[in-house]
Amino acid sequence: MLILVGLFAAQQSYAQEYMDGEKFRVGLKVGPNFGMLTGTALTKPAVDNGFSGGLYYKNKLKNGLHFQTEISPTIRNSKFSNTSDTGYTKISLFYIDFAQVLVKDLKKGSHTHCAVVGIQPSVLIQSWLYNSYYLLSPASRDIKLKGMDVFVLVGYHYNKRVYGIQSVLKIGITNINRGLNMYDDEGHHLGPTNDLGTIRNFTWETTISF
Repeated sequence: MLILVGLFAAQQSYAQEYMDGEKFRVGLKVGPNFGMLTGTALTKPAVDNGFSGGLYYKNKLKNGLHFQTEISPTIRNSKFSNTSDTGYTKISLFYIDFAQVLVKDLKKGSHTHCAVVGIQPSVLIQSWLYNSYYLLSPASRDIKLKGMDVFVLVGYHYNKRVYGIQSVLKIGITNINRGLNMYDDEGHHLGPTNDLGTIRNFTWETTISF
């Protein structure tokens, strides 16, 4: 991360525009995401919005290919329709994402419209569990989930000289369930759950880059 910050600071004066003759670009990317936790462990999931922002480094390769590496703190949320006092209504997950992306120009000689494909290891930093009884404050923290997830991603990138817009679908290929056993701060079990079931991340993310 310190390397990316250093590159960003050093190149700001002339790397803002990915123009002819430039081989790389360093910048910022921010935007919303819409996610859901799917699988057999949790009941009645629904899409909820989150947020992502971070740094990226993009390098020109050959034949209209570009390699992009990213580091992005990201909040992923999922809603649930379990409204009883011992149910759960929302799970929030704070990840650090390390996306490794190939960007392919869709038209020869133009970097405006691009296809995106890649893989993304993500490290879980913190989890929060909410229910209707606790309202805005978390009912508990640190659910028993695995500390690492891996996503495959595919999408589209619209690029201009000063900014770009990237919209990608990120599908978690890891079962992140590590036992769940969800309890609130007073020791009440929150359910219904299948503690031995599967949980996978599903996210659609759109960011603007500078």
